[in-house]
Amino acid sequence: MAEKTDLIVDGFQFGTENDAQLAQTEAVRIRNLEGRLDYKNTNMIYAVYKKAVENRVFKTPVGYAFLKKLQSCLLEAPDMHEELPNIPVQGVYNIRESTAPAVEKVKAVSQARRSQPPKKERITKRISIGANIVLLALVVLMFIITYMGSTPTVLNYERALTDKYAYWEQQLSEREQAIREKEKELLIEEDGN
Repeated sequence: MAEKTDLIVDGFQFGTENDAQLAQTEAVRIRNLEGRLDYKNTNMIYAVYKKAVENRVFKTPVGYAFLKKLQSCLLEAPDMHEELPNIPVQGVYNIRESTAPAVEKVKAVSQARRSQPPKKERITKRISIGANIVLLALVVLMFIITYMGSTPTVLNYERALTDKYAYWEQQLSEREQAIREKEKELLIEEDGN
């Protein structure tokens, strides 16, 4: 967490780092506007004030202070005849985050709970992962059985057919050899008689 001095912008001390960064952004925007703003030109001040209020450009006390300064200039201007819109405040003031340790503890606990999935989701996730691992193992086992099996399948039909024809060819060659030997024996016996 940032130190308290890091959360100070234009004399305002903020309770969170995000609020301080937003205020810093608004301070830079205000400096840019004041560099171009002519405080003697009431119409220009009114246009900037009205546009900022309508679009809710400022959300921090730094921005509200600038709007209040413009509002005061317009109220003091003698040639101002327009009705000024009120400054819209977007804050909640019943809980002060930076000074209520109990509130910070509750927020820290709830944030920790949000970052961890509920117990039921964790159990469901574990079951799902386990089931996926078992199914993957079964698929791998099916491929192994299919590849190693004796019956031809889409994966090994070419090898099975080649092996089958090679076996037949070997048997046929052996039979032919046996027949040739028998023929030789028979011819030798006939020649000998």
